[in-house]
Amino acid sequence: MQIIQNRRRFLAGAASAGAAGLIGTSTQAWAEPLPETTSVRLPRYIGGAYCWAGLYLAGEMLRAEGFTDVRY
Repeated sequence: MQIIQNRRRFLAGAASAGAAGLIGTSTQAWAEPLPETTSVRLPRYIGGAYCWAGLYLAGEMLRAEGFTDVRY
């Protein structure tokens, strides 16, 4: 038996998944603890790279993860 997917059924499934995500409870019990080391040093010059955007994005993501001292 083949199941036929139409727009109405797809949107109903997407809406229910979105509602479940909004209603679901998020507790700190599943959160990971803060890192043991709070400082990290990243290299500024990587083998002649011309674009350091990825490096700076990595620094911002590390700050969001709990690192307080990110140096280049």
